[in-house]
Amino acid sequence: MNDIENRSLEISKKCLEQLIKDKNYNLYIDYVEYVLENGVKILRVIVDSDEDISIDMVTELNELISNKLDKEDFIDEEYYLEVSSAGIEKELRNDDAIKKAVGSYIFFKTYEKIGNQKEFYGDLVSFDGNTLGVDYMNKNIKKHIDIEKDKISKIRLAIKF
Repeated sequence: MNDIENRSLEISKKCLEQLIKDKNYNLYIDYVEYVLENGVKILRVIVDSDEDISIDMVTELNELISNKLDKEDFIDEEYYLEVSSAGIEKELRNDDAIKKAVGSYIFFKTYEKIGNQKEFYGDLVSFDGNTLGVDYMNKNIKKHIDIEKDKISKIRLAIKF
């Protein structure tokens, strides 16, 4: 992404945050990205809330955002707008999200194998800003791992079955 696209994305994000605030939604912008996937440009807006998000809310928000972006015309080229909620297995994109997830069941993937595995499911029991403490099961044996955040390639909430 070039500097113009980055600037447009930042302006778009601020504009969208104001739109949500003006409409008194109990939502916040979790993530905005402008990507090229399979030859198609996509402006992806992911919203979150401390309460449940309904499909009707996302649909209404999609229309509001689409109308606002058409009016402001931040992006010169054709693109698809994709508005969705962060979902039940939302990605933990920053330290604040990880801190809020302490006590939750998570999935994380590491860059390199640790004890013959790269993927872990477990309970996030601590996070000090650098190291995550996770209790997990391995072959029906409860284990604990302390892992530095920079060794994790992906981390998200998970559903426990």
